[in-house]
Order: sequence, then structure tokens, then C-alpha cells
Amino acid sequence: MCNLFSHIAMKVFKHWLKILLYASIGFLLYYLLKFDYLIFSEISFDYILAISSIILLWGGFYASTLSWRIALKQHGFIISRKLAVHSHGISVFAKYIPGKLWVIIGRASVAAKEKYSVKVFSTISLKEQLVYLFVGLLISLIGLVFVDINPYFLLIVLATVLGLGLFLFSEKIYRFALSLFQRIFRKELDVPFVGIKELMHIGLATFTYWTFWSIGFFLLCKSISPEISIVAAFAFPLSVSYGLLAVFIPGGIGVREGIIVLVLTSLGVEAQLSVTISVVSRLWFITGEIFIFLLALFFRKEREL
Repeated sequence: MCNLFSHIAMKVFKHWLKILLYASIGFLLYYLLKFDYLIFSEISFDYILAISSIILLWGGFYASTLSWRIALKQHGFIISRKLAVHSHGISVFAKYIPGKLWVIIGRASVAAKEKYSVKVFSTISLKEQLVYLFVGLLISLIGLVFVDINPYFLLIVLATVLGLGLFLFSEKIYRFALSLFQRIFRKELDVPFVGIKELMHIGLATFTYWTFWSIGFFLLCKSISPEISIVAAFAFPLSVSYGLLAVFIPGGIGVREGIIVLVLTSLGVEAQLSVTISVVSRLWFITGEIFIFLLALFFRKEREL
């Protein structure tokens, strides 16, 4: 009887992953069409810079799978590089499903398989995402010092970095924040404590792919507008980080583009051109998601042979 229930549970689990996959791709296509991301004015590119930006983008996506593997290894779980790519890439579009938890649970479910606890892997997945968020905001803050931007916005970013940093890496602040949340909302907040030690291990890996993506974004901007400042590179981690914090907005659509426009216009780029770059950057980033998704499918087929 136990074996029967176990068999049924595995069947349901496999179908659930397929439903998640198809739903995430469906949501992505829906938002692209809804917000007219596939329709924009004709743009001239410097193709060498544009192709270089895509190579860096794809390299960053591959590095993000290694960061996921490092996070698991830090907790004593060793998975192969192929499984790291497959589990991370196969769920990459889940961020477009409202709630954003699916991208965390999705890769954890695939990586855990029948050998490990999905709950434990989901906790590790969330930790890696929190470090990724903190490092992205920290990089952005450094760049904003060189931008003539609204001081109130700069203050918001500084407060976000300090607040998130204290919550994740100070155990006293962490426990106080959880206790305060429970008193106010009468619910427990299930967010793991990260700590400095894990920041040092996972932070370097996340910094690596943030660097790839930021330089890639700058080259993309440069391919469209040759006179653009290198400081524009810092707009990307800032936009993605706040897009991630906007948990109820699928893929951070609108938030990411708005922040990119804000930073670029503060650097003296014309508003219309800033909007164009923000839209192109969304499509540019989706090519990276498609790349890692297809790579995940390839490794899945290879593992099945």
C-alpha cells in the first residue's frame, strides 16, 4: 500500500512540474504581448557590441547555475553541474508566475529529486536568492553615488541595503524582526537566517554573474547609444533587484523598466531613448533565460540517455 501511494505521489509530482513549466512560459508570452514588448520602433545597433553583450549575458546565466550548486554544497549537498544547470534552467520562467516563489521551489524540487528533502532545498534556494538580492543592491548603491539622481531615491536604496543586510546577517536583528512580524500580523515569517559565513561563500558567486550581466547591459546600451556613460551598467542590478522585491509583479515587469529609465535619464539620456533601451533590455534578458532553459533541456535529455 505504501509503495502504491509513493508511486502515485511521484506521478503527481512529475505532472506538477510539467504544469509549472507550461504555465510559466504561458505567463511570459502573455505579459510580452500585453505590454507590447514585441513591438517597438526600428533601432540601429552596433552588432559587435550587441553580440558581446549577449555572450556576457549568457555567461552570467551559466554562472548563476554554479552559484546554486555552491549554495547547496555549502550546506553539505553535492549535485552535479548538469543537475545544477537542469534544475535552475528548467524553472527559470517561473518568475513570471505571480508570487515568484515558484522559481525558488521549482529548482529545489528538481534538484532534490527522490534523494533529498524539497523543503530543505527550498530553504537553501531562498537563501541564495536573498544573497543575490543583497549583492545586487550593494553593487547598485556604489554606482548611484556617481549619478545625479533624486536624493530621496538614493536614500530609499541605502535604507533597503542596510535593512536587508542587518536582517540577513545580524542574528539579533533577524530574531527581533521575525518576532515583530509575528506580533503585528499573527503569522510566522518563514525566511531563513543567512549569516556572514554563507554571504562570503555564496556572495562571491553571485557577484560574478552580476558583473557579467552589468557589463553586458552596458555594452547593450553602448550598442544603441555610443555616448552613454559606463555608470549606466549599475542601472541593471538596481532594476532587477527592485523587480525581485516587487513580489506580486511577475518578472518585475514595469518596475525594472521604470528604474532603468530613471537612471538613464538622470545620466542625460533622452527619455524616449531611455524607454527604448529599457524595452530592448527586457528582450535581451529573455534571450538569456531562453539560453539557460534550452541548456537545461539538453542536459535533461543527456541524463535520460
